[in-house]
Amino acid sequence: MPVFLLPEFIADLQDHADAHFARRVLQKTLRPDGKFRPDAEDHRYEGVEDAWIRYVSRQRTAYRVIYLKYRDNIYLYRAGEHSIEDRLTEPATGAVEAAVPVVEAGPELAAAIAAMPALHTPQASAPLINRFKRNVPSPQVNREIFSRRNLPHKDIWLVAPFIDCDLFAPTAAFGKLLLDQVEDGASVVLITAPPKDKNIDWMENLAERQVTIFVYPRLHTKLYCFIFDENRRYERGLQHGDRYSSLILLGSANLTSPGMALGSGRCNEELCYAVPEDEIDFVEEYVAELMLRGYELPDVRRFLARGQWQKMENEKW
Repeated sequence: MPVFLLPEFIADLQDHADAHFARRVLQKTLRPDGKFRPDAEDHRYEGVEDAWIRYVSRQRTAYRVIYLKYRDNIYLYRAGEHSIEDRLTEPATGAVEAAVPVVEAGPELAAAIAAMPALHTPQASAPLINRFKRNVPSPQVNREIFSRRNLPHKDIWLVAPFIDCDLFAPTAAFGKLLLDQVEDGASVVLITAPPKDKNIDWMENLAERQVTIFVYPRLHTKLYCFIFDENRRYERGLQHGDRYSSLILLGSANLTSPGMALGSGRCNEELCYAVPEDEIDFVEEYVAELMLRGYELPDVRRFLARGQWQKMENEKW
């Protein structure tokens, strides 16, 4: 099939921070003779007419190509990380007419495109996504977290200074969600402040169930991360695997019944922000620092046994 490069596609190749991005994308989509390289795993993109998705790589920040199939022609439209699917709109007016035909491709094509002057074709504004989640009037924070129940996760990081330990009981909805995820292979980490009542029995119970515990002095962050397992995106039984992404909530809600809108009591007015997935590396770096600087459960036991709880509550650095 004849292939054409839309201005947006060329701009994506030019603007990407990865120096090898253009070459990887073009090698995955074009044959040396300039014709389109077929791939049996391509599938339709819902929301833009005649749009299809091509996977270039399958890592956490998996590269995608979105192309349009008009009659006998292929128009390479957009290229980028997984998040490019979230803000996709129809091609700008006149974009198809301005497409550049690929007459003959080869190793030099990626370098040639990278050297071309940037194109600034007016594009339709992407629709705004409301990333703020509330508990009132509807429990959106709760729904976001429990929507992860049947998805495969590589990591789950829970960071909260105030915790209702009853939520982690195996018979409680939240506790069951976490333990099911552990059994399914997820690495679950809980980072919290030193409990004021010095009760660590619930921590011991979680540790026995393979939940890793860290205690961090003077913690006040509320962060909940459910990192989707990219290696299981296409496993049997997971429908529409290409639609799933990680969930990262940052905001005011503690891991308590009122904070998470759990139970029959009144819930708090809370506001959390769903962080875009392309910022996950920054979040992972922050969580790793909390783990590195926090106390592990054996340290907590030692402080408690020696009557040095107040010392642990103060900063260790």
